[in-house]
Amino acid sequence: LTELLHVDTIAFNRNGTLTEGNVFISALVPEGMTQSSLLALAASAEREATHPYAHALYDTAVQRGLHLQRHSAAHETESFGVEALIARTPVRVGKKEWLQEENIEISAALLTRADQLATSGQTPLFVSSSKYARGIIAVRDDVRAEAKRALSQLRERGLSLVLLTGETKRLANATGKELRINEVRGDLTDTDKAREIRLLQSRGAVVAMVGDPMADQAALRAADISIACPSTLDRPPAEHDEPSQHDPLHEELMRGPAADAADLREPLMPPEDAAYFASQTLRNQGRTADFTPDITLDETGLPSLVTLLDTSDAARTRARQNRWIACIFLLLFTSASAGVFTMLGGALMTYPFVGVSLILLLLLLIVNTLRE
Repeated sequence: LTELLHVDTIAFNRNGTLTEGNVFISALVPEGMTQSSLLALAASAEREATHPYAHALYDTAVQRGLHLQRHSAAHETESFGVEALIARTPVRVGKKEWLQEENIEISAALLTRADQLATSGQTPLFVSSSKYARGIIAVRDDVRAEAKRALSQLRERGLSLVLLTGETKRLANATGKELRINEVRGDLTDTDKAREIRLLQSRGAVVAMVGDPMADQAALRAADISIACPSTLDRPPAEHDEPSQHDPLHEELMRGPAADAADLREPLMPPEDAAYFASQTLRNQGRTADFTPDITLDETGLPSLVTLLDTSDAARTRARQNRWIACIFLLLFTSASAGVFTMLGGALMTYPFVGVSLILLLLLLIVNTLRE
């Protein structure tokens, strides 16, 4: 709490920290195919991806009963997208910049539409097949109302707010405008976020980073104070919610051609080896599974950060009051017991009286510290 009082700048991740965590498809913009075909193509590529946007695409396609194709290979690139090989054709779902680096041809109409979607607070995901962009799938994750209130209260305390996100710059600017955050950085990887924090520190700022302890680990490590905020994207589904539809192909891939035989198969590698390779993957990404942030917020998220700052201010106020009370008390009673006041006609205080007074002082300090 003492170190938190010195913070003058707080950086935030967007997705899961400031948003509701309810990712949904807000627009389908196909080019040369139907909306259903576009969604099915993207969902087939995103089938095994771990990003929340991938889950939204896949779940929506399954709910609509679309036919999903097998992919023979897939690779997920952090902060950019997913590439899969479907029917010997490379299919990519992700950011515009990533597809352009791969020499994917994107029409001017799609680029214009993507800018419009991002400006309105939506995330445009480009879908390509072979060397051509086939359309855009826009997803949306709205900002939480309690996050707006919390950020407003933080601004009232004189703190500088910074938004660091992997979303496009247009979407980042739209979010910053909605939340009244002046400093906004978009199109950032986790490593880029850490670089931005070090840049703020080089200007003399004391920075606290609020984000996901796994996805934003590099940025949290770089900050003066690391604050883990439970991601709304990681909330488990309610127990009573059961999927209304299933993907038979997905179940077949998970269970294998013979369900009975699958239960008897030996694992591909021993559990300890699997754990080793998992830890190596995290280490290569600059992450470790045992990272512990300085502060971990409760399920309420940012409102609990405001409460924590209030507690810190109250603790500092109590400490300042107790310091003055102790100084004044010790000055008066120590002088009196030493006989200083006898020169002015006052009585000499005995040591037992001073001892009782010290006990009373201790009780007074305790009561002042514990009062609301």
